[in-house]
Amino acid sequence: MTKPATPFTPTVDADGTPTVCRCCGRHAIGIGRGTKADPGFLCRKCITIVEDLSKMDRLDVYELAALDAGVDAVGAYLSEIGKTDLAECDELDARMIVKAAWLGCAEGLRRALNEAPF
Repeated sequence: MTKPATPFTPTVDADGTPTVCRCCGRHAIGIGRGTKADPGFLCRKCITIVEDLSKMDRLDVYELAALDAGVDAVGAYLSEIGKTDLAECDELDARMIVKAAWLGCAEGLRRALNEAPF
């Protein structure tokens, strides 16, 4: 079994209802590209580019840089609030951790693309 191209799996709940987009993590609808175990549901925006999504097998160098920046952002946030055990986090902390990861990934991707040779 190959590793998913993105971390947004599974895209379906126990009842078979679409949950998150396999590509971007937004709210998915009932169209996807995947297997019987995980249909790889997509959101409305990603459905419009599904032909290109079928070519995605691995994260590229820019996406990996974005992922690393997201990890760094979460680490910085946890240091800022003085917590290392995620079980100690309340709902607001949990949301802020996700926000830090999301914004960190976005900023990391922008930085990586600014350094790209094109």
